[in-house]
Amino acid sequence: MFLIALDLDGTVLNNRNEISEENVKAIEYAQQKGIEVVIATGRAYFDAQSILKKVGLSAPVIGTNGSTIHTKEGNCFSQVAMEENVVKELVEWLDQHQYYYEVFTDKEIFTPKNARNLLMEELDKVKHQNPTINTNELKEIAERQFGQEGYVFIENVSDLFSEKHPFLNVLTFSFEKNKLEKFFHKFQSNQYLTIVSSGEYNFEIHSRQTSKGIALENLSYKLGLSLEHAMAIGDSINDLSMFEKVKYSVAMGNANDKIKAVCNMITETNEENGVAKAIYTLSLIHI
Repeated sequence: MFLIALDLDGTVLNNRNEISEENVKAIEYAQQKGIEVVIATGRAYFDAQSILKKVGLSAPVIGTNGSTIHTKEGNCFSQVAMEENVVKELVEWLDQHQYYYEVFTDKEIFTPKNARNLLMEELDKVKHQNPTINTNELKEIAERQFGQEGYVFIENVSDLFSEKHPFLNVLTFSFEKNKLEKFFHKFQSNQYLTIVSSGEYNFEIHSRQTSKGIALENLSYKLGLSLEHAMAIGDSINDLSMFEKVKYSVAMGNANDKIKAVCNMITETNEENGVAKAIYTLSLIHI
């Protein structure tokens, strides 16, 4: 039995945060052929599950970059939380330096009440510095970021710690490259954190003890499957760890050159149903 691991954003999802009918049919085809299709995403489980439910799909979900693993039936059998004091240091720094950020738990995504206004201010600043830039495209990127399920808006950082939560992932987002570089320089050597990216304008931070790749190994073991003939499809830096675990690593056509360089296959873009084409290619090889 084979396994296919699918990223969501920029991979299964098109630029409107939708799973196309072609991709749905291909996933269902694979499942009917006995292939275990797994979603591996930086999104929270509840958000990913909502996306799948809208199109009638059911699959195991690796969420928040490997911090959670849920079975097809929705049972959580693995959850790796960040240390609370590490999260506190991280978000206090982000808040102090006026970054947009989101803090993921098992039930919510916490974000400052004024955070979206902050991003729009950044957008105006970028436009002022570079009048030729396509701000409509950047606005669409921001809207896709805001399109997740489960947001809870907080007044200040202390609200995060008024109750006990399993902190699974922190995302920071900025249209200013120098701000992203400043953040990375500050936290890249932190021994408790892994920093990855799922897009040009963000960083996603989670426990050093997990990744999509580690979670994929754990899930395949639970399912009694080998990764020797597995396929992983993605488009971003946070997909690298699972590319390393499988035989067939597939970069989306919209992935950057660094991702394409490490993969042994390249499919079409997320707007051209690249996932469906990769699934059918695997079927030709193995079924």
